[in-house]
Amino acid sequence: MKALTWLSAFWDLSSLTPMRLFVFLVMLFFAPPAMAGGAWVDFMSAEGTVIRGWLATPPWKGPHPGVVMMHSCFGPVTKSDELATHDAAWVDILTKAGYVVLVADSYTPRGQGSLCQVRDRPVLARAERPWDAIGALQFLQERSDVKADRIALMGWSNGAISLLWTVRNGASAATALDGPDFRTAVGFYPYCNDIQTQLPDYRPRIPVLLQIGDKDDWTLPEPCQLLVSETRSRGGDMMIDIYNGAFHLFDAPNTPLREFMAVGGSDESSMNRIHFGTNKIAREKAIQRTLNWLAERLR
Repeated sequence: MKALTWLSAFWDLSSLTPMRLFVFLVMLFFAPPAMAGGAWVDFMSAEGTVIRGWLATPPWKGPHPGVVMMHSCFGPVTKSDELATHDAAWVDILTKAGYVVLVADSYTPRGQGSLCQVRDRPVLARAERPWDAIGALQFLQERSDVKADRIALMGWSNGAISLLWTVRNGASAATALDGPDFRTAVGFYPYCNDIQTQLPDYRPRIPVLLQIGDKDDWTLPEPCQLLVSETRSRGGDMMIDIYNGAFHLFDAPNTPLREFMAVGGSDESSMNRIHFGTNKIAREKAIQRTLNWLAERLR
């Protein structure tokens, strides 16, 4: 019934036969990432740098609510400059749910590829990327097919750290806002140690949902649990969902569990052997949780 609730916010489901409704749900949750449409567009980061984003819209007339997506340290593109499978899958999910989506590419315009194995990163989650998020928000707000006061921020791993920096009280990038703020934020497996170390009195301006696997050995779940608990004790609107048996990138489609050497894990200053890969049960739950969360706050 919850699935029907958020779907009803965008479609008249009473006209669908049971078989057509079943087919629709199958397409929504299991359609291949290649179905994600869109195109690269240039926009201005709020700090003045021209960057780009992958823009995708629902196939029916708006205006629609919007979502800004912040990619992980892998970056949002393949070697052939196509949208990466993980990012494309979420674009597909979100546009089918009725959102205009902009995937902000913080790396390629600055001459960077994957930074997961780079210790001293030239593009930082706490420095350049929050300005990119605000610039992406302003880009969407200028579009006639987007509801300017109904835009969410989503981020994954490094992008989720950026998300937490972007939506905090007192964020430098927020000074560039000349319209409504993000309405809410959903972050997947951020490195919460970064926030606890740098921002001991952390509190977000907007409601934030974090989602992480209990087996994540790249961005550990315990610091995020502590961050949420302490933030809530200070009156911050923050929640966390932890998925049993799930590693990093558990929401990626069709990605076998594998080992990878990367900066992070138990020691953020060195390379460590971590794991990532799909957990189908956790992925389905996280998709549903995310869509319910967004629908409740962006209607």
